[in-house]
Amino acid sequence: MELNDQVLVQDRLRNAVLAKVEKHQALSDDEIRVVCPVAFKETMSSKEIRNLGLSKHYSFVPTSNVINDLRSMGWEVVDAKQVKARKKSTRGYQKHMVTFEHPDYKVNGAEEYPQLLLTNSHDGGNAFTLSAGIFRLVCSNGLVIKTEDYGSARLVHKGYSFEAVQKLVNTFVETIDETLTRITAMKQVELDKAQQIEFAKKAALLRFTAKSYNEDNIGDIVDLDDLLNVERKEDAGNGLWEVFNRVQESLVNGKYNYAMNGKVNAADAKTRKARPIKNFKQSIDVNKKLSELAFELV
Repeated sequence: MELNDQVLVQDRLRNAVLAKVEKHQALSDDEIRVVCPVAFKETMSSKEIRNLGLSKHYSFVPTSNVINDLRSMGWEVVDAKQVKARKKSTRGYQKHMVTFEHPDYKVNGAEEYPQLLLTNSHDGGNAFTLSAGIFRLVCSNGLVIKTEDYGSARLVHKGYSFEAVQKLVNTFVETIDETLTRITAMKQVELDKAQQIEFAKKAALLRFTAKSYNEDNIGDIVDLDDLLNVERKEDAGNGLWEVFNRVQESLVNGKYNYAMNGKVNAADAKTRKARPIKNFKQSIDVNKKLSELAFELV
């Protein structure tokens, strides 16, 4: 097969998988391999472990093992992705994320339902991390719940076990109703303009983390009106849930301007459009912290 033909076939396969991802349909192993081949690395030699500078106690655990373990509990893979390796030496070991949903916890007509997010890498830089999320159907936003609510969610490469994964998942399942109740409570809270601005300031500081930034000056740097901008009718209004979703989408997807110098809304300010968060680990971290800010207002 000619190289161009191979590329066309690969593109078609990828597009077919992405179409299933958009519909939240379960992916087979072959389909996961198309978008996240690193998840199926099966072995690591002692030479590879040494070259990566890993501890002699490092125990390689294929992500595919965790996928199979979660499938045995009824959780299906609905999305998978891997970062682009920055160095040739990390190619095939890079960070990746696999998203799971369980058909029993998807209520017909519901706008939100639970997900599990598994992140991992094979270079020792990232432990297996299992995070709990609530997916919002209307805009593909996900509220990622702070993992400390479910005990330790870091599954280190020195003693992985099915029992540890099962315990974490069961703890999450036991709290699904509680979490959805907290979301319902968010929908009952109304925020005045000053409270919305305060929430947007705290949210902006999740991305502008330098010590020079604080709640007193962040409004001069970040266009808070951009963060609070309404893009769809479902997010209109002054409710905490609507404000949270507007800010989350703008913050994560870079839908706001910030000042390079001066004040962002000054006539002579030099501004720049923010970049979307591409790193899924950073995205999860920001989402966790943002959800905690919102829950504090309930």
